[in-house]
Amino acid sequence: FFYVFAVLAPIIFINYNKNLDNITLANNLEKLNDFIIRFGFWSVLIIGIIDAIISLLIIEGFLEKFLGKSWNIKFSNNSFRAPYVHFPLLFVSLIFAYYFKALNFFWLAFLVVLAEFQIVLLRFVFSYEQTLMSDLVRFWYGGLFLFASYYTLIKDGHVRVDVLYTNFTEKNKAKVNLFGSLILGIPLCLTIFLKGMACKQCVLNQPIMNFETSQSTQGMNIKYLMAGFLIIFALTMLIQFVVYFLRNLEIIKRK
Repeated sequence: FFYVFAVLAPIIFINYNKNLDNITLANNLEKLNDFIIRFGFWSVLIIGIIDAIISLLIIEGFLEKFLGKSWNIKFSNNSFRAPYVHFPLLFVSLIFAYYFKALNFFWLAFLVVLAEFQIVLLRFVFSYEQTLMSDLVRFWYGGLFLFASYYTLIKDGHVRVDVLYTNFTEKNKAKVNLFGSLILGIPLCLTIFLKGMACKQCVLNQPIMNFETSQSTQGMNIKYLMAGFLIIFALTMLIQFVVYFLRNLEIIKRK
């Protein structure tokens, strides 16, 4: 259904917005991207903290002590925790993403540092360590690495193997970026979608549909969400490559 929608929606949109210029369209797409990334940020922040707390309460026996064995078993099973804990938190993240528009990826980097610091503190000062502590670092770091990729593209911060590009005129630079977006960037993102989500057993669909968790019984139940990170990465990079394409096309038209 989404693949059919992805083909039909742009056709319908263009027919109803024939006078829309490239820059306005690019700006609107970038606002959509900003919202998606804010949603991703709040998701990994809130779910990371809540899931880590639940896992800790289960490991230390507090959940069974206060809620009973049946609830302890339910919260230990991702078929319960995912739909009844993670999904409501995803909805809350959508609301936060709508209202809190000032977002900087330094905050997510700061959270990674805090998560790593608490591992060092608890391990070497209190001789205490749990698998969930490392899971939290990987969860936040994965979000930082994949979500910030589109932001880096906006700032032209990705590493270029630059031999000739620096000395090009603005128009020739725009042509290079146009070619790179159309021939390299957009096909890469589409390949991730088509290879990862083409069937139920595909590499992105299967972990999410099965609420996949790590094999460790003392870890967090967020492994399936990390597969979703790749979907957000591909989606935001795809949109940003389209934005990149439109803006460079406008530069060529002006010159």
